[in-house]
Amino acid sequence: MAEKVKAKVYMVGSTSAIEVDIKDKDSFLKELKDLAAANEFYMHRDEDGEVAINVSLIQAVEFPNDKDSKRGAGLVS
Repeated sequence: MAEKVKAKVYMVGSTSAIEVDIKDKDSFLKELKDLAAANEFYMHRDEDGEVAINVSLIQAVEFPNDKDSKRGAGLVS
């Protein structure tokens, strides 16, 4: 089984991220693009519950590649 990729979704006006485990970065970005074009929500479900993300309000999506949870790509806390 392929290893999951962690994506951190940052919303406009927020410094905290919604963490999502995804199978493929390119497929995830295409899904977000398609949802934005259709003015739809991205539904995220995990053990804590469910959240509908308004994709038009996504500020950034980060794909960290380290294991110690440091932010990459020049993002600051």
